Amino acid sequence: SNTIMPPICSRTAWAALLPQRRSFSSAVAVSSSNNQHPRKHRYVAYALAAVSSLSAVSLYTRHNRHEKVSSLTSVEDSGLLSRNKALHIIETIKRAGLMGSTKSVKEELNLLRKYHVENGYHGGLIVRDLSQPLFSFNECKDAKNTAVESDSYMCDDNLVKDTVNVKSSVESDTNSSEKNIDMAQRECYYLYYEIKPNGHSKQEIFCRGTTLLVDVLTCLQSWFVHDEELGCHVHHGFKKHADRVVEDVLPLLAKPSDLSTVEVSGHSLGGAVALLVAVKLKKRGYRVTNVLSVAGPRVCRAEKDRDALERLLPSQTIRIENDLDIVPFLPPSGVSAGDKLWLVSDKGQEKAFMLPKAWLKDPANSWAESVLLNLKLFETIWYQSKTHKVATHVTRLKKNLEDVINE
Repeated sequence: SNTIMPPICSRTAWAALLPQRRSFSSAVAVSSSNNQHPRKHRYVAYALAAVSSLSAVSLYTRHNRHEKVSSLTSVEDSGLLSRNKALHIIETIKRAGLMGSTKSVKEELNLLRKYHVENGYHGGLIVRDLSQPLFSFNECKDAKNTAVESDSYMCDDNLVKDTVNVKSSVESDTNSSEKNIDMAQRECYYLYYEIKPNGHSKQEIFCRGTTLLVDVLTCLQSWFVHDEELGCHVHHGFKKHADRVVEDVLPLLAKPSDLSTVEVSGHSLGGAVALLVAVKLKKRGYRVTNVLSVAGPRVCRAEKDRDALERLLPSQTIRIENDLDIVPFLPPSGVSAGDKLWLVSDKGQEKAFMLPKAWLKDPANSWAESVLLNLKLFETIWYQSKTHKVATHVTRLKKNLEDVINE
């Protein structure tokens, strides 16, 4: 054989020419790192495809929506909203947004009193903890009832009178379960009442918006159940919330009569609850004259449920919605009730439209309630923390109703 063997002395040099051996673990690591690159590329491609699809759908819906919005008559030109009504709506929104910024019922009471005194109200205010929790935690089922405090007084500077101050005895050592109940029983509405010289009384209920964790849990109970009292399907969480408010407020209201009226308003969660509280009070014989829902979620399951609810609601039922606020679109499968005062941002211009409930029921106008057509996903996500606030609704209404207000 003519095979040439390397000399023994050059064994080291020969080994250097051979491929280096790698351990099994290092080989697997290299293989997996090579496989991760295509996987990352796929994820990036999927993300880009999703963004491109959303952008294309958004451009199409914006163009389609712009044509429809351009055909609407602004609230200033429609004549559907008088100056007094516009001012009343703005003032009611302010009062509906007063709750939820303090840490105790007493502080809440002082804040409410200060606002009403400074703005010329001379009726009575009632703020109190609920007798039962708004949301039942499993770990709190066997816990003891905590203190229930109720305060009522006149707004007149010269007369500050506590009419009720009831506290139940509790043990000094409060465990975590009892603390949860304290928060769950945090006041979620306040009552303003005023007795006029002719004997007529006006009572206004303001339902608080989402403030506590239990409020979020209430909103998440978004399946629809049949309300035997109302004869329609409504949001489960809002129904439970409204039932507790009605049970708690009934002893505070004057007996139903032609001499007393009730108005119910609320923001966010409180807006949805206000609709149900109003119809439940009307079923009990109370004369409910006005309902205002500000940025409230959807309450009913379908159109027939909305129709059943609207037969019980007063004619002066208005819901105010900002098209850059996602809350009025939730839950997407739900349906809203009442006339719609719509704050619209279209092609860089802000407009306001008053859409009567009869107009909204027309199938040709169903686009005005469509989530797909009206939800501006990117702007909504970016501006949500601002557009849902009470102050934003007040500012936009003042701007869009300037001509009506200055008449």
